[in-house]
Amino acid sequence: MGSTLIRRLIVAAGLVVLGIAMVLSTKFLTPEEVEAMRPDQFDSQETAEELHSQAQTELTAEPHALAEVAEAILEDPESAAEEFEGASPSEDVTAYSVEVVGEVREAGEDTLILDATGLDGRDVVIPLGAAVDGNLIRDLTGFQFGDAPGQTEYQQVGTDLSTLLREGAVEALDGDVAGLEGEQVTVRGVLSETDTGGAPSADAPLSVQPLELEVAG
Repeated sequence: MGSTLIRRLIVAAGLVVLGIAMVLSTKFLTPEEVEAMRPDQFDSQETAEELHSQAQTELTAEPHALAEVAEAILEDPESAAEEFEGASPSEDVTAYSVEVVGEVREAGEDTLILDATGLDGRDVVIPLGAAVDGNLIRDLTGFQFGDAPGQTEYQQVGTDLSTLLREGAVEALDGDVAGLEGEQVTVRGVLSETDTGGAPSADAPLSVQPLELEVAG
């Protein structure tokens, strides 16, 4: 019985020594240090704001005249993409940085329709509502699926960008969209063309996603 007690005391003493060693070798962190070690939380709104600013800087820096791009697309879409630096944010879609000046023929809550110089007989549509495509602008900035934690966050960035584009457009128009009929506006933004397998239509409206708008006068 005596030897058993001695063994137990030795084991207990070893555990105490081990515990002390573990405590001495452990680094205790402050709450601030623990917080600093956490992975950054993904903020879709903040990301969208950064991409919106990037798009306004990069995609409106050297826009091409919409009439010239549209004419080139009708003649040869592939050559137009080369000549006017078309980008391919997704399969079968080519996007161009463009500028158009035109008179507002129709002004609604969701859309402006312009009569533009050099595009007689062809409507230029400026979406202000549901047709604003934040996903297109997101993809053109180079933001990819792998840059977000998952599908939900990736989609939310596009949704937040759509909201920013709509708000920016309405603000640039002083909130009085209906009163713009007959006014001349300048729009810088993105024209996207989808390859449907057939020849481009000379009558199809040209939709320009607005990044910058200015009202004359």
